Parts: sequence; C-alpha cells; structure tokens
Amino acid sequence: MKITETIATSAFREQMRSTRSEMVKYNDQIATGKRVTKASDDSMAFTSGKGFEDLIRRNEQYQLNASNGLFQARTSQQALDDMQDVLISIKTLATSAANDNKNAGDRMDAAREVESMRDELIGLANVQFNDLYLFGGTNSDVPPFTLDDTELGGVADNSNETALKVSVGEGSTIETSVSGVELREGATGNGDLFEVIEQTIRAMENNDGSEISNSIDKLAGNLDHIVNLSTKIANGVNRMEFANEKIDSTLMDQNSELGRLTDADVVESMMNFQSAQTSYETVLAVQSKMMQTSLLNFLR
Repeated sequence: MKITETIATSAFREQMRSTRSEMVKYNDQIATGKRVTKASDDSMAFTSGKGFEDLIRRNEQYQLNASNGLFQARTSQQALDDMQDVLISIKTLATSAANDNKNAGDRMDAAREVESMRDELIGLANVQFNDLYLFGGTNSDVPPFTLDDTELGGVADNSNETALKVSVGEGSTIETSVSGVELREGATGNGDLFEVIEQTIRAMENNDGSEISNSIDKLAGNLDHIVNLSTKIANGVNRMEFANEKIDSTLMDQNSELGRLTDADVVESMMNFQSAQTSYETVLAVQSKMMQTSLLNFLR
C-alpha cells in the first residue's frame, strides 16, 4: 500500500509540475505576445527568428542612414541653389559694370557689392547639418572655407576631395553633398570659383572694363557648374527616397515573417492558460482527497 501511495504521490507531483509549467508558459505568452523567446520553445522558429532580427536591425540602420542622408542632401541642395542666386547677382553686376558708361566710382561701388556677395557665398559653402560642414568632405568638423589673402582667390580651403555619403544598402552608398574641392575647382574650364570672383573684384577696382567683360563668361561657367552640382544632389535625393521606400517595404515583409515565426495567438494562449489552470486545480483537489483518505486509514 505504501508503495502504491508513493507512486501515486510522485505522479501527482509530476502532473502538478507539468501543469504549473504550462501555466507559466502561457502566462508569459499573454504578457509578451511572443510564442518563441528561447530555443527550447521552438528551435527552428527561434533560429529563423534570430536571422530575421539581424536583417531587421541592419535594414533599420540603413533606413536611419537614408533619413539622415535626405536631410543632409536637401540642406546641401538648398545651399547650392542659394549660391546660384548669388552668382547670378554677381554676373548681373559684372555685366552692368562692363558698360562703357560706367565710371571708376560706379565700378568701385560694384566691387564692394561683389565682395559682400563673395562673403555670402563663403557662408553658404560653410553650411552645417548636425554640426557637420557639408561641403568639407571628410574634414567635416571644421569650416571648409575662410577668408585668407595669401590663398588662391583670397579664400583658404580646409576641405578635401571625399564627399559625404551614406550607406543605404549592402554595397550601396549615395553622396549627400559635394566636396569643397569639387565645389570650387569643378571641371568648368573657367578657373577656381573664388579666384574668378577675386579677378572680377580687381577688374572693377582697376576700372578695367575689358577685364570685367572677360570675367563674365567665367562667372557664367561657374554658375553652370553649381547648377550641375545641385542637379547631382537632387538625383541623390531621389535615389535616397526610393531606397527609403524599398527599405520600408522590406522591413514590413521581414517583420511580418518574424511575427509569423515567433508571435503568440494571445486568444489561444489565454484559452490554453485557463485549461492548464483548470487542470492544475483538479490535480490539487484530487491530491487533497487522497491525503484525507490516507489520513483516515492511518487513524483507523
């Protein structure tokens, strides 16, 4: 009899442990909304889920890169568009100053205006986004351009030839700006941007109508170059917007598949929890009756 009671007690304890474990499992599923959180829950789903989580993290980083890149590129493009307006104004002043009816005083006044516009160009070329100088290349922590009479065009250059870029996918990068070198020394065949402006100022100061006329075509060439750079950045903006949409779609698919693998059906988990709880309470009730019967047999 004692052996039979021991076996029965052991069986009840095992059933209690099993039903209690089921209750804990389904309660966790209800609380977390997850069916699989560790390998022992479902080894294949757990392994596949981890793979999708890695892909999702990587694509979320690409998405963040594209978002930041869009802000950088749009800021760069706006600065380039503003530079176009300034260069148009300089060219207009030069065209007016080249007229034979302009005297030395008129041309000196024009020179001062062009100097002011040159300083405005430097300010635009030193545009920042999140403390990064966008036209500084990888030297983005210092202003790329500063006034310096000893340098070409009277403007010192702290930039380099490597434009800022962002990674928006495996092996896919997009430039968010242009380098300072490309900005001022682009392949225009018309000379350095700031050197051409300085030559225009000197020609005005020297009351040299012929030299002012010569500078107009060079200014036009540099203006065209800035327009081309703005167009280049606009193309990059379009590419980043497309990449962002593609990443969005990919993330939706990946999150959906991850959910299919690891998410719990909360309604089903609640039903399973209630069933396990009922089983647990039944085991407790049966064990209690057995203990009472055993006690009565002992007292007899």
